[in-house]
Amino acid sequence: MKKFWKIFGWIALGIFLQFKFNVLYGIVFMENLNFHDRTYYVSMKMSPTSDSLRILKVQTVVHHSLGPDYFANVYIPEQYKVLNREPYRGAEAVPGYKAYNMNMKRKYRDVLSTEDFIIVPIKKDMEISSIPILIDFLNLNQSLHKDETYRLATTKQNTRLEGPEVAEATYPQQLGM
Repeated sequence: MKKFWKIFGWIALGIFLQFKFNVLYGIVFMENLNFHDRTYYVSMKMSPTSDSLRILKVQTVVHHSLGPDYFANVYIPEQYKVLNREPYRGAEAVPGYKAYNMNMKRKYRDVLSTEDFIIVPIKKDMEISSIPILIDFLNLNQSLHKDETYRLATTKQNTRLEGPEVAEATYPQQLGM
C-alpha cells in the first residue's frame, strides 16, 4: 500500500505541475489576446550614394504578436534593380514587382526585421513616376496586412522616397492570427 501512495503522489505532483504551468501560459495568452492590439509598423529611409545608387533601409515590426511565425515580403517595382539581394521566389507573384524576403526575428512579444537594399533605376536616364513599394505581412496560414504607404519616384536621375517616417496599422487580436 505504501508503494501505491508513493506512485500516486508522484503522478499527482506531475499533474499539478503541468496544470500550474498551463494556467500561467493561459493567463499570459489571454492577457495578450484581450488587452493588446496587434500593430504593424513599417519604416523606410533612403540615403544617397554616388551616381544614381540609393540605399533603401526597410524596418518592419509586428508588435504584440501571438503567433509563432510571421513573415514579411517587400515588393520593389521592376523599374528598379536591387544590387545586393536576389529576388525571393517563394513569395506570391505581383505583376510589375519583384519580391524580397525580410529576415524576421522574434524579440519577446515583437517580431522585427531591418534590411538594406541597394537600388538603382534599370535605365540611367529613365523617368519613373511615383510607384508604391508593397509590404506584405503574413503567417503560415494567411496574409495579415498589406502596406502601400511608401512610394519611389525618379526624375532627372534623382530617386526619392515619398511617405511618412513610420507607417502604422492596428488590428484587434484574434485567435489564429
